[in-house]
Amino acid sequence: MASDDDNRIGERAASLTRGSVIAAAGCGKTEQIARATALSQGRRLILTHTHAGVDALKVRLKNHTVADNKYRIDTIAGWSLRFAASFPMRSGLSLTKPADDEWNTVYECAARLVTNRAVSGVLAASYSGVFVDEYQDCTGPQHEIICALATHLPTCVFGDPLQGIFDFKEQKAVDWDVDVFPLFEMAGELLTPWRWKKAGNTELAKWLEDARGCLENGQTIHLNGCPACVSWEHLPAASKSKKVVAERQAAMLAACKSVTVQDGETLVVIGDSANLKARANLAQKLAKYGFANIEPIGCKDLFEQAASIESLTGVPRLEAVLAFAASCMTGANKSALTQAAQSHLAGRRQGAAKFGELLPHCLEITQSGSWHPVLGVLEAMRLRSETRLYRREMFFAMRSALRLMATGQYRSLTDAIWETQNRIRHTGRNLGKRSIGSTLLVKGLEFDHAIIVDADGLSRKNLYVALTRPMRSLTILSRSQKITPRA
Repeated sequence: MASDDDNRIGERAASLTRGSVIAAAGCGKTEQIARATALSQGRRLILTHTHAGVDALKVRLKNHTVADNKYRIDTIAGWSLRFAASFPMRSGLSLTKPADDEWNTVYECAARLVTNRAVSGVLAASYSGVFVDEYQDCTGPQHEIICALATHLPTCVFGDPLQGIFDFKEQKAVDWDVDVFPLFEMAGELLTPWRWKKAGNTELAKWLEDARGCLENGQTIHLNGCPACVSWEHLPAASKSKKVVAERQAAMLAACKSVTVQDGETLVVIGDSANLKARANLAQKLAKYGFANIEPIGCKDLFEQAASIESLTGVPRLEAVLAFAASCMTGANKSALTQAAQSHLAGRRQGAAKFGELLPHCLEITQSGSWHPVLGVLEAMRLRSETRLYRREMFFAMRSALRLMATGQYRSLTDAIWETQNRIRHTGRNLGKRSIGSTLLVKGLEFDHAIIVDADGLSRKNLYVALTRPMRSLTILSRSQKITPRA
């Protein structure tokens, strides 16, 4: 239940011609977007950045019993593509399946179209206004689209400058003082920590409020005197020394194993955003404790390994398939299994007892171009007692793609991977109870417990996102109990 002050902000957002609402993490932003939509006249276009965000908004609107005809929710990317593609002559868009940098072309075409007064009637007939969620994640080209929409329709944007962490390949996210506030006047600020109030953890809420103030003002966060739900563990300073590297990893592993998690509760370990390999390595070492890595949508490792498998035949293809398995699970034993398969190809029976159910699939991979044995060997390996998945999402994405290939509807494995990843974007991801990710991958999500394995390496915005993920307990590893994050 939102406070009266929060509700007044939601009411104002519904009536503004142009406005903005600042919302600290866990302070009811989605709630107020739903409330503002319910109070709006006509049909609102609600835009956000991810399909997970779309799903969260839909759930909240249904909880408020807001009629379906009161809103249309989409990602900025999805709406821009569909709208520009509907008027290709005026927008100049020829792309149908944009990837990577091609999205900039989509945004340029969409902005060109929306700026054109010829579509004013279409927009006015379709929507009564626009709400944009997570505005701190807007790039310059996306901001141009929203500014253009604001010339046609009442528009209110919601976000938090302190959570603007996305890296868009040299594209800067919006600057609130320079880009946002001059056009979208601040309607209010949501500060009531509902996430922690609902969890009965007001101590953590108060501590996070103080930490936010320190981060906003460029001050040091002091970890001595924290409430019981916030704990600190010493992490040796980073060094290239093998001894220090081992000590740092040992400290991280010990912290991950030591956090008490009750049945049904979730735990996230937040690692280096820039180093997927390090996060995957940590997940591998913690696999027997049930940890699994969170993969980026559009995972490069997955596409690269799929391309490698597809380009090979015979024993090299088998080796590539087993290398993929080993990159996803412990106990894959790829060298021994490859040797056993080669032994059987030569008429001998090495490894028959150990790999009995796997060998027929392996031999078929070397002798045919069918995708069925590739799927068969991966699934059989997953079910063996000595294996444990630590890159679950990558494994299951490959499995889904191989199933699509088995239908004969796709020309290449990489095309099937693309389709699988696109489906995940729309359906959302299903994380396990113990996950390892980065601030970029866990932003917008909440967990019962969180471990930040190297707080010294985070910028102030990334640190704030990391600090605000857990509802119940937070463990921080750093060189000292004083953290002064970089800008």
